[in-house]
Amino acid sequence: MGRPVDTVCRDDLRRAGLPGQGMLARLLALLRAAPETHLGLAEVARLAARAGLDLPPPDLARQLDTLVGRGLLRRLPSTAAEPVFDTVCDPHSHLVDEETGQTVDLDVSPETLLAMIRQALAERPDRVELLIRYRRDPGPAVAPPAGARAGRRRAPAPPQRAAAKARPVA
Repeated sequence: MGRPVDTVCRDDLRRAGLPGQGMLARLLALLRAAPETHLGLAEVARLAARAGLDLPPPDLARQLDTLVGRGLLRRLPSTAAEPVFDTVCDPHSHLVDEETGQTVDLDVSPETLLAMIRQALAERPDRVELLIRYRRDPGPAVAPPAGARAGRRRAPAPPQRAAAKARPVA
């Protein structure tokens, strides 16, 4: 990875309340340096293995979830069986072609996007599906409490049943 990418990734990780070094930093720098901006989980695993990042699949999935949770990657809605991640976090639209499996960024004005939608609906009214996704506001980056570990949350414990009252023995 080039130094500028590494430096930007470290800064972004720190702003998100994550350590700016280690495996997470190496993974983020690797993804941002990849020629494709839309990557499936298997593709991320191949990239990581080629780069010498020794991450078992569950650990890789947790690392990616951490990056998504902190707004450093996006998870795309997809018809694929595996998750698809987007390394471009700025708001933008996508064109998804199910026949080719390709996802393309649309960095166009709202007017151009509407014109593209009108044209697609006119040309293929029975083959176009629109998904409008309202992203939640990520809010300010907050560092996890001391001693907390990134990853999946545990399900809350089931509520305790009230203890039966003891009856005196006669």
